[in-house]
Amino acid sequence: MSDGFKISRELSLPAECVTWVIALLAKRGAGKTYDAGVLAEEMLKAEIPIVVLDGMGTWWGIRVGKDGKGPGLPIVVFGGDHADLPLVPEKAKQIANAIVQANISAVIDISVFSRNISRRIVTDFLNELYQINRARRCVFIEETDLWAPQKPLGDEAVCLGAVDNFVRRGGNRNLGCVMITQRSAVLNKNILTQSDCLIVLRTLAPQDKKAIQAWVEEATDKDKKELKEWYDSLKELKNGEAWVWHPEKPAIYKRVMFRKRETFHATREFITSPDAGKIKLMNVNEFIEKFRSHFEPKPKPPPEPKPEAKVVKVVPPISLKQQGQSELSKAIVTLEERDKQVAKELSERTQPSKPVLELPLEPSLSNEDVTVRQTLPTLVIQQFKPTLGLTVETFNEPTTPLGRVAVVLKNDAESHGRQDAWTTKRIKTHIRNHEWNEEGVDEAIAQLVRWEILKKQSNNYFRFYPARVRIIDQTQEVQLQ
Repeated sequence: MSDGFKISRELSLPAECVTWVIALLAKRGAGKTYDAGVLAEEMLKAEIPIVVLDGMGTWWGIRVGKDGKGPGLPIVVFGGDHADLPLVPEKAKQIANAIVQANISAVIDISVFSRNISRRIVTDFLNELYQINRARRCVFIEETDLWAPQKPLGDEAVCLGAVDNFVRRGGNRNLGCVMITQRSAVLNKNILTQSDCLIVLRTLAPQDKKAIQAWVEEATDKDKKELKEWYDSLKELKNGEAWVWHPEKPAIYKRVMFRKRETFHATREFITSPDAGKIKLMNVNEFIEKFRSHFEPKPKPPPEPKPEAKVVKVVPPISLKQQGQSELSKAIVTLEERDKQVAKELSERTQPSKPVLELPLEPSLSNEDVTVRQTLPTLVIQQFKPTLGLTVETFNEPTTPLGRVAVVLKNDAESHGRQDAWTTKRIKTHIRNHEWNEEGVDEAIAQLVRWEILKKQSNNYFRFYPARVRIIDQTQEVQLQ
């Protein structure tokens, strides 16, 4: 384990800062991304895995030496102009999962996508990372205010929720976060005030200083005169110079000049220059293959041919398209009886057959061996997966445990909740929130598992398949006199 991260001649951050929430704030051009790169270098050299959500398209430079030549540090780049691997928005969760399984460092370059698609990537990636991560890992979020604004509009609220959950609870999963922004005033205050450590570079705008003040007043008991002198000093800081403030143990309150970077700092000006196309990144094929081994597992070999099967007739599946709540209850009982019938028939039909002796037509008096051939049947079982049909009326007042469970699952799916993180406790909580009876819920969940409408995963969570529960509009003719 590292003894600390030497970010300047005067200061080394402690090893535990990997799981801190750090806010790195500065005006444009003051060196916030440069200084964040210094901290990232220190973690990579200590073999601490990091992830960078890069909305600027500049973090690939950490793979190159500081003069733009030679090797940098090992980190895999997804997406952007210097991608090692493509970044497919729909596969953000799978990428997060494979990064954790392979335990590699990565830059997720979202700079080429629209704002809407980028928010979707950030949301899916952070939610999945939070669910599965256990090893120490630090996530650098460039331009955090884009993903966690003070006043979210539309789907911005969904992305804000993902960032907020990650910042507040990530430490429970050994996840730290470095939030980087040039607009402290528009970064959501509920998130900013969660920061354990503040790194502030040159800041001029009064509204940005006011946002910083909200954190400071919560974190310190310094008198107003001393704080005013501190606020005034922010406009005097040189590029790369910062105040580092960690009020809890180990207490840090120091003005430092960050050390020079050891890798290439790709500025906005450089990205648009002709030299940008000449940069050669260090080879990280070993890490790429490690990632692919988890993201693209090798296909299993085809199964060996099986002997001719003996077909066992199975009772055909029963349609569950209901005409009312009472019909749903009848269908459930019918299915249970059908399960018993199938089990009985299989038991009767799978008794091993008697061995057949193949003997010559005329008995031989020689000492030749007698061939005995035993034939055992192979079962072929037709699998069916019933689909529940719930009438609209059922959603208002379900009268059976199975109906109540199906309704809360379907309602959550309709509101775009996560369908791969269900537990018995969570289902019962939803039922209590509706003030419904919990009796019989455990048996209903077990039935849905048998039908594979709920499927238990390796992490012990249930995954719900919403397509297996359909809403049926029930109509009724009304006679008019």
